[in-house]
Amino acid sequence: MKYPVKLIPATMQTVWGGTKLMDKWNKHTDGDNIAESWELSCHEKGESVAVNGEYANLKLSEIIKNNPDFLGENGKKFEFFPILIKLIDSKSDLSIQVHPSDEYALANEGEYGKTEMWYIVDCEKGSGVYCGFKNPIGKDELEKALREGRITEYLNFVEVKKGDVLFIPSGTVHAICGGNLICEVQQNSALTYRLYDYDRTDKDGNKRPLHIEKALEVTDTSRKTVPNADDVRIDANTRQVAKCKYFTVDEIICEEEYAFEVDDKSFASLTVVEGSGAVMANGNCITLDLGDTVFLPAGIGECKLYGNLKAIKASV
Repeated sequence: MKYPVKLIPATMQTVWGGTKLMDKWNKHTDGDNIAESWELSCHEKGESVAVNGEYANLKLSEIIKNNPDFLGENGKKFEFFPILIKLIDSKSDLSIQVHPSDEYALANEGEYGKTEMWYIVDCEKGSGVYCGFKNPIGKDELEKALREGRITEYLNFVEVKKGDVLFIPSGTVHAICGGNLICEVQQNSALTYRLYDYDRTDKDGNKRPLHIEKALEVTDTSRKTVPNADDVRIDANTRQVAKCKYFTVDEIICEEEYAFEVDDKSFASLTVVEGSGAVMANGNCITLDLGDTVFLPAGIGECKLYGNLKAIKASV
């Protein structure tokens, strides 16, 4: 049966994570922070689980394995489930990092690389992100800067505001800085090569591993202005904020009622980043609170949102 499947996320604790997702977003953990909440995930390192209807208590990967048509025509083209959606709470700066391309990742790591986009759900005044280099830099010069802890001198710092979107292709050196709450839509991959981590240690006094050699192999060292995200107005309530071969992402603002179609080409997901309400599809109505994510199978047809909310919609 095709119906809106509400998901429980897998949550991750790190040295840079905060408590906003626990305090205000109804996310649960046994730890003392939630850095990442993997809202829509079929990745083995953290899978989301259904909580309603006949698929309750099944992992999303199990649901799709038993119902491959839920992926849609576009989703079936990928060897692995194509996307992963996270909520990220950065109390402090993330490591300076880079993600490999598909070609490098499949050849060396056995999974896809990672292209991603960031939607700024909320942020503190003056917060921002690092994204790409100010000017071209040679690999030797980059390695020297890394060894000396001066890498941030070479990076673009972009101050952000609520509602901003950044598109991060594979090969782009980047980092989310402290004070941001972000909805990230990315390829279904957990591959991250850390170049620099501020010499931080965990509670046991251990530094997190760096991956400088691999990072230098995959980093695009040409000048990288901040990649423009899409900002295409679909209708009065929807703007398309990102589109690439891996995913399409829309921001939807519902004021009382809004309808959209999920056809046979792709599944869709909704993650509520503001307000609350409900979604109705194929005769099933599911309540939506702040932070909730629902999976909408391909071909489910017309979906109606009710209430006052803002949601991030992703598809392939």
